[in-house]
Amino acid sequence: MVLKKDNSTRLLVMVAATAVILLLNQWQILALSSQESGLGGSPSKSTKLAVQLSGDVVQDAIKAVIPTGLPEYGAELGVSFDDPITSIDILAKLDKQVPTASLTEEEKARYISIGTRISCEFCCGAISVIDSSGRDACGCAHSASFRGLSKYLIKNHPAEWTDDEILLELTKWKSLYYPKNMVEKAVAALQNGMELTPAVLNDRDLLKKINVGDTSSIGELPSMVGGC
Repeated sequence: MVLKKDNSTRLLVMVAATAVILLLNQWQILALSSQESGLGGSPSKSTKLAVQLSGDVVQDAIKAVIPTGLPEYGAELGVSFDDPITSIDILAKLDKQVPTASLTEEEKARYISIGTRISCEFCCGAISVIDSSGRDACGCAHSASFRGLSKYLIKNHPAEWTDDEILLELTKWKSLYYPKNMVEKAVAALQNGMELTPAVLNDRDLLKKINVGDTSSIGELPSMVGGC
C-alpha cells in the first residue's frame, strides 16, 4: 500500500511539473509575439489597413486608405482625420514642442526606426523625413507632422504604441495629405494581391514595380492637402 501511494504521489508531481512547463512555454511565446513589432503596443492595434473587397477596387482602396473620425489621441491633441488642414498645423508644431534632443537613447532609436521608413515623396525629394542620425531631412509641414506625432507618441505613450503601429498612424495622415497618390498606390497593391501595410504604401517605387491598371477615377481626389 505504501508503495502505491508513493507511485501516485510521484505521478501527481510529474503531471503538475509538466503543466507548469507548458504554461511557461506558452507565456514565452506570447511575450515574443508581442515584441515582434517594436516596444510596447496593444494587441488590439493593427499594423496594416483593413480592406473589405466589393469588386470596385478604387472604392475599396479609398475606404481602406482614407481614415475618418478621431484617432486614439485625437481628443488629447485636438486633431481629427476629418480636418487634416487644421490637424497638420497642430501635429507639425509638435516637432518643435518635443525636441529630438529631449529623447532618451532608447526613444531616439525608436524615432529613427520610424522616421527613416516614411517620406513625403510627393512634394519633396528627401528619401525619408529624417536621416539615420535622427536629423531632419525635409522642412515641409507634412514631414514635420510625421516627426512631431512620432516623437509625441514615443515620449508620452511609450508602452501603448509599437514602432510599426506608429508608422501605420503616420501613413494614415500621409493618405490624407496626398489622397490621390496614396489611393493610386493602394489600388495597384490590391490589384496585385498585396496587403496595405506601411512598407507597401511607403514604397517610393511601388508604381514602377507593379502593373497599376486602370485608376482613372482617382483623378477626382485632390493631389495634396497642406503646403510644402
